[in-house]
Amino acid sequence: MHHIQMLRRITGPYNLNTYFLVCKKSRKAVIIDPGGRIEDIADFMRENDIIPDKILLTHGHADQLFSMDAFKEIARIPYCLHEADDDFFKDPEVRAKTKQSVGLPPPYPADIRMNDGDTVAFGSCELAVIHTPGHTPGSACLLCEDHLFTGDAIFVGEAGRTDLPGGDLPCLIDSIRVKILPLDKKTVILPGHHHTGDPSWSTIEQEMRTNIYITDFILDE
Repeated sequence: MHHIQMLRRITGPYNLNTYFLVCKKSRKAVIIDPGGRIEDIADFMRENDIIPDKILLTHGHADQLFSMDAFKEIARIPYCLHEADDDFFKDPEVRAKTKQSVGLPPPYPADIRMNDGDTVAFGSCELAVIHTPGHTPGSACLLCEDHLFTGDAIFVGEAGRTDLPGGDLPCLIDSIRVKILPLDKKTVILPGHHHTGDPSWSTIEQEMRTNIYITDFILDE
């Protein structure tokens, strides 16, 4: 990513990978899944000369945006979520079940509703939205050149939970098969959470050898 600086910070009680994609020319940035305390994130942005432009959520669970309200109040920037999650998490019953399961209610409404194939610009740079439902109905991966920010769709060696509201294992497996595996095999996988002892990143090529959700559910069919 010649024109983009990528920074990562592990945030919040769920060891969330918060990514900052910064246009080197303008210093404008998209912040992917801002977990953790807003004070820590704000300090990190000041230290790295980051001008926040948009918040991008890979899906609508509250751990992805632990400090969303405070973040929006300080930065005054829009947050973007796939429209399927924006629709799903507005249901009061779903919100109540999700709060019980995750610990916090999901966000609603999104400032900008994303769709599969959309591009999101920041400064002179952009990334693409790839709809990968299964973990939630509106889970999305974000492709920036040869880097894929996968949220909870796929981790290093595993994949996201499907036992939370809106989860669907066959749908998740199909998303991996149809939306992720056809990408260039050298594409870097950057997951939404960092599990202790695991590498912080992988590649599609590596996951095709070691990820049981791919080797057992897809390649072994």
